[in-house]
Amino acid sequence: MACDIRPLGNVMAAEAIGLDLNRPLDAETRQRLHAALVERQVLCLRRQDLAPSAYVRAAEAFGEPQLQLRRASRHPDNAYIMVLASTDRDALGDGRRVVVGEYWHTDDSYFAVPAKVTMLLAKALPSSGGDTRFCNMALALERLPAATRQRLAGLRARHRYQSRRAGGRIMTRSAAEAAETPEVSHPLIRTHPESGRPALYLNPNRMESVVGLSDADSDRLLDELGEHATRPEFQYQHRWQSGDLLLWDNRSTMHRASADYPDGDLRLMHRVLLKGTVPV
Repeated sequence: MACDIRPLGNVMAAEAIGLDLNRPLDAETRQRLHAALVERQVLCLRRQDLAPSAYVRAAEAFGEPQLQLRRASRHPDNAYIMVLASTDRDALGDGRRVVVGEYWHTDDSYFAVPAKVTMLLAKALPSSGGDTRFCNMALALERLPAATRQRLAGLRARHRYQSRRAGGRIMTRSAAEAAETPEVSHPLIRTHPESGRPALYLNPNRMESVVGLSDADSDRLLDELGEHATRPEFQYQHRWQSGDLLLWDNRSTMHRASADYPDGDLRLMHRVLLKGTVPV
């Protein structure tokens, strides 16, 4: 199946043109797309029109889909899809819009085995705004001073769903859902299992503290790393087009959604996660 793959950003991201994921991908095309995703970290497949069952079937070309944890957000026709809508409202009684992911994060780091890849399909877009930004965590690590990299080697951070450091509103979960994800620890530097390239592994919204440091020292270190990793020179900003299917590698990126679109506009996304491996 012929497709054109070309870079989108200076430091990361690529797009693939000419694919219809309603049709099975041949082995060569799968290999090309997979290589582009690992190398460029973010991959956009343009002009995809996928029903829920076809979407999950297409996701299997890139890995093994995992069930969405939060039951209330599952697509009614397929539990492997999470529905992210600008019409969502929180459970705190004030009716404010929930913008999932508006702070820098990597998906589901509070799992013992976090998802390796996130897939996000644009079903409806606002009239303006609503971009998603990414940062290259491998490049961010490379640009740290050698002394800082040496200090980070061997350090681990505690991750939990409801962190004391969380900047955004936390979506409510049932007690049973909370019990499925007890606190875990992951290394601050993780090695990509396919490329072998090390990267910072941060999730400011889910990290409680660095193991072995006081809260004050931990906060200072995590704040410094977060500020460094999200510098503009490490970023790519994705401007969504209708039918975009975006894949990103959670093992070497962070991302955040922009909440700058008009309040009455609909922004509707369907998310699929692919099972990963334990960070090392």
